[in-house]
Amino acid sequence: MRKLKIIEHISLDGVIQMTSGPEDDFPYGDWTAQYRSPAGLQIVNEMYGKTCDLLFGRRTYDLLASFWPKAPKTPMTDRLNAATKYVVTHRPESLEWGPFEAIGSDLVDSIRRIKAKKGPDLVVAGSSTLISVLLDHGLADEVVLLVNPIVLGKGKRFFEGGSLPRGFALGSTRALPSGILVNIYKLIPTLAEEAVSRAKLEREFEIAREVQERLFPQTFPNVAGVEIAAHCRPAQAVGGDYYDLIDIRDGSLAEAGHEPGENISSASGTTEHGCDRLGIAIGDISGKGMSAALLMASLHASLRGQMLSGAGRLGIKMANVNRLLYDASDTNRYATFFYAELDCASRTLHYVNCGHNPPAVLRKENGAWQVFRLGDGGPVVGLLAGAAYKQQLLHLLPGDILLAFTDGISEAMNAAEDEWGEDRMIAEAQAHAELNAAELLQRLFRAADAFAACEPQHDDMTLVVLRISV
Repeated sequence: MRKLKIIEHISLDGVIQMTSGPEDDFPYGDWTAQYRSPAGLQIVNEMYGKTCDLLFGRRTYDLLASFWPKAPKTPMTDRLNAATKYVVTHRPESLEWGPFEAIGSDLVDSIRRIKAKKGPDLVVAGSSTLISVLLDHGLADEVVLLVNPIVLGKGKRFFEGGSLPRGFALGSTRALPSGILVNIYKLIPTLAEEAVSRAKLEREFEIAREVQERLFPQTFPNVAGVEIAAHCRPAQAVGGDYYDLIDIRDGSLAEAGHEPGENISSASGTTEHGCDRLGIAIGDISGKGMSAALLMASLHASLRGQMLSGAGRLGIKMANVNRLLYDASDTNRYATFFYAELDCASRTLHYVNCGHNPPAVLRKENGAWQVFRLGDGGPVVGLLAGAAYKQQLLHLLPGDILLAFTDGISEAMNAAEDEWGEDRMIAEAQAHAELNAAELLQRLFRAADAFAACEPQHDDMTLVVLRISV
């Protein structure tokens, strides 16, 4: 990445441009003429380097373009006329002093792009408004101030407050025979490195988020007589919640029957080949951020691997998942986890709960609601190497609603630190049981958000809804 250097003449009181000329129109920098000297010219030559490109505001460009193309031939004349001029302007059609490239309203992004390209260092001279933008956005790497021994009293100042922004340190200073003081300020290396490191880390998190989104089902299985909806809303860029919906046919993982779309979906109907079992998984990794996301990916891979191994007792498969996760994670890292397989023909739900919030099955009989909590199975996965798990079962009936969730949604918190709670969530689902699965899922998210009343989301929120058609 090439550096961006600001070079500017200022007075002792920080003025960069006088505003006392007729109609404020003056030859740029005329007030510095009395202090120019051969030694000063040599210093400026060194600052510009053997080659450079230039970055200007439009007014500074116009002023310099009226002089340098016609100036006597010197190394500085050749250097400036040959340099690419990047000009901030809304009138690119009138640029003539080239080579040039116009920069429009996307100023900050354009300068970052220019800095990222191969080429000589960029030099900014004049254009105080532009310089302010560069400093505000941390785009300048070096600032050279030639302080002239004069107090102008009025005019446009180089910076407000009398000093450069925090992050610049005086690297060197020298006095010229003419009285000009040359101060070179450099962006403090640690802050520059921190900015680069932060940008790199943000990109890594963005990549991790994209990868994690691909781990969630991109399509949902078609199961005759079953509506399916699910959604995960992380609290950070990446999260530790996990859910999966798996179409299992004769021990293999089938391709789901829906087109790619939103992560909130619903499905009903049949697939061409039918369905043997529907795998339903939901989990919550301990901790947050990148480490939780990595363990979530490990849990996803472990479960999918066990499903590919064919039919078998869920207790044994969960014991295998536990061992794989234990071997892949640090001490004291674990996941609460619930896994179930719905027999697509008999509607029998076989499940194992590994320390997770017990999903709720809502059933209405004779006008009264019954709630079945699916809470048995074994301990959390990944914490105890030799943990054992026991399969449970429940037969689902037409009209039943299965809610599987993580505590991020049931423990949505308002400003008074009150939790929404599982009872409120279940009551909300019962009150709107006539909705299809996707509508009910969205209703529950909105209710949790309404309870939190704009308080920041403190944990990942995940919900899976299954509705057995009547």
